[in-house]
Amino acid sequence: MSGLLSDKVALITGASKGIGAAVAKRFIQEGAHVILVSRNIEDLREIDDEIKKLIPDKKEESNTTLVQLDLLEFEKIKELAGAIDKQYQRLDILVASAGVLGELSPVQDYDSSTWESIIGINFNANWHLIKNLDLLLKRAEAGRAIFVTSNTGQSPASYPYWGPYAASKAALEAMIKVYAAETKHTKLCINIVQPGPINSGVYKRAFPGQDISKLPSPEEFTDKFLELVSENCKVSGEVFQLQPLQSTI
Repeated sequence: MSGLLSDKVALITGASKGIGAAVAKRFIQEGAHVILVSRNIEDLREIDDEIKKLIPDKKEESNTTLVQLDLLEFEKIKELAGAIDKQYQRLDILVASAGVLGELSPVQDYDSSTWESIIGINFNANWHLIKNLDLLLKRAEAGRAIFVTSNTGQSPASYPYWGPYAASKAALEAMIKVYAAETKHTKLCINIVQPGPINSGVYKRAFPGQDISKLPSPEEFTDKFLELVSENCKVSGEVFQLQPLQSTI
C-alpha cells in the first residue's frame, strides 16, 4: 500500500460489516488511524482482529479505536465528537456508511416506531454527524466526507415496499448536496457514493431468494473511497455510482 492516508484520522460508521468494514481495512492499510463505529461491539472486535492480521508488523500500534454506538442516540454522537476534539482537535475523514433496510411493507402499513427508526438511522443521524463533526472536518488540512446512499433515490418507483429506506436515502442525498454547496469555499470535499448491489448482508436480506455469491465484494470498491478522501480530491457535491443503475440496492 502507498501510505496515502498516513497520520490521517478517519471516522467510519457502519464499520462492522460490508462497505464500512472494507473501507476501514483499506484506510488502515494506507496508514490512517480509524475510529470504527457500530452498534455491535463484538462485530467490531472481529473486524479489528482481521485488521491486525493484515498489518502484523503493527500489532502493538493503536491504529483503531472501537466505538459501540447506536446512531439513534443522538446525544452520544455529540459526545463522540467531543472525545475526538479532545484527542485529535480535528477529523480528516468521515465515511458515513451505516444504514438499515428494515422490514419491507406498503407505506401505510409501517408501524411508526419502525418508520422512525429507519429514517432516524439513514437520515437524521447523518445530520447529527454533520452538525457535530463539521468544525472538526474544517480544522483538518483537507477535510473529506463520503456519505453512502443507494440508487433507490434515483428510481424510487422501482422499489415498492421500500418506502422509508428509499425516502431516507433520497433525503440524505439532497441534504449532502446542500451541505457541499454551503462548504464550496472551504477546503472540504463532500461527496456521495452509491455502491450498487454487493455481496452483503443487506442485499441478502432484501432478496433472500437470490444467489449473491457472484455479486462484487465490498473490497472491490475501496479504490473510489480512497480517491475521494485523498488530499488530491478536488470534487465536492458529486454522486458516484459504482455500478450501472438498476432495480436493486
